[in-house]
Amino acid sequence: MGLGPASVVTLQEARGAALAQRRVLASGQDPVEARRAHAAPGRTFGECADALIESLRPSWKNEAQADQWTQSLADYGPARDTPVDAIDTAAVLARLRPIWTKKTETANRVRGRIERVLDWARVHGLRSGENPARWRGHLDKLLPKPSKVQKPSHHAAMPFDQVPAFMASLAQRDNRARRALRFTILTAARTNETVGAQWSEFDLDGALWTIPAGRMKGGREHVVPLPAAAVAILRALPKDKPPFTLSANAMLYLVQRAPPKGLGLPYTVHGFRSSFRDWAAETTEHAHEVVEMALAHAIRNKAEAAYRRGALIDKRRTLMDEWAKYLGA
Repeated sequence: MGLGPASVVTLQEARGAALAQRRVLASGQDPVEARRAHAAPGRTFGECADALIESLRPSWKNEAQADQWTQSLADYGPARDTPVDAIDTAAVLARLRPIWTKKTETANRVRGRIERVLDWARVHGLRSGENPARWRGHLDKLLPKPSKVQKPSHHAAMPFDQVPAFMASLAQRDNRARRALRFTILTAARTNETVGAQWSEFDLDGALWTIPAGRMKGGREHVVPLPAAAVAILRALPKDKPPFTLSANAMLYLVQRAPPKGLGLPYTVHGFRSSFRDWAAETTEHAHEVVEMALAHAIRNKAEAAYRRGALIDKRRTLMDEWAKYLGA
């Protein structure tokens, strides 16, 4: 039983603490169990989950991640009032098995979150022994591999030769979702980059959109050269509120919902980034790294990342202008 680090607890204090714990033992109690019972935070799974989420919050890019953790554990994790030291393999499997083959990606994500909560509880002295949510060498013997249960699916993308006609159809009617979707396609942006945009990020005279690192998937600032059509969309918007005040799914609903509320198409908003990439690869001579930087993709090759430090703004502006021209904007 640890009494504290030697850098903080003096020898005299340690002797006193040891004597106090021997008295607890002499009274017929287990000193470790007694200390665990009186530990302030994290006695239930819910309390441990809340404490872990709070400790991770500063490292996350936005509040949505904390909400996702909280909601997924509430929906699929052990009951919040379960004593954290009572959670065993059977308890974990009881929550994961019903969704493992139906919602495999969600189930695997929840498993990892349960594992981290239980690890947090262990290092805080609130439970001991092996982690029952551990995959390697434990649950991998009891559950099928996620890759064997559900193959990963890619975002459904509209063939790039159909996108110009689609853009024309969007322009036939004007509402917030249609404007946002046109802007998103023109800039090859991600949904959250568009719906979270603030006026302070735009330089309309310089035709640049600077997305701060905190809003980017890769955690790095991204500068988007804006084609004239995208600037025109922005200039037409009121400046007393953010440019695209929409829910995260508004554009997806526009694309996929059946008419008259939507367009009834089998594509995703994210898929238009693939349409852009296919168009650039098959019909232009732009270098691969220019297209990848336009998409704000991470550079996996360390040598290439070290070599390519510039933002290639001029080359990417030419690329985005050609994309806008192809779209008929």
